[in-house]
Amino acid sequence: MTNRREFLHGAAAIVAAPLAAGAAVPVARQAGFNTVLIDTRHAPARAFGADLEGYGATVVGLPDGDITAAWVSRIHPAWKRARISLAGLTEQPALFCLEQLAFGHGLRVVFHGEHVLLPDGPARHRICRGAPEVAALLQGSGAQWPHRLAQSLAAWRPPTGVRFGPSEAAMAPALPTRARRLMSWMISA
Repeated sequence: MTNRREFLHGAAAIVAAPLAAGAAVPVARQAGFNTVLIDTRHAPARAFGADLEGYGATVVGLPDGDITAAWVSRIHPAWKRARISLAGLTEQPALFCLEQLAFGHGLRVVFHGEHVLLPDGPARHRICRGAPEVAALLQGSGAQWPHRLAQSLAAWRPPTGVRFGPSEAAMAPALPTRARRLMSWMISA
């Protein structure tokens, strides 16, 4: 069985090898996150995840939007070791739960967008926290909005020295009939 010291030495070697060889660090890692959670029930979330996977992020699907398995096997063990950043495109309950759990680890939601998927029209977007310029990129993008969102988050850097309080994830305004709401987000120190 591998002990913690062997694991850390192995992980350091894996990270250092591409850097020593002059390889570029994937954009998602430059942005401060390398894990992306997506709600696999929604095509826009799957497209968002596929794009960020292309930038070098590890994508974790949430079956039925449930964070339990990801929390137990990945997020909580990682947050016990370090304050790693996450990004995602999920429904509201997943973000709400993750935000509450993140507080205990000194992490906050630094980016929060809402995307209302209408049954017979284009999605509506609102950026609630961080990167307000992303809203303009999404508004006229039609079905391409998950791709533009992924590109924007991969390039966006959370502000330093700013400590955010709770996000608006706990708010649940009424939706049009048969509409669904997805939340894009980034949790960081």
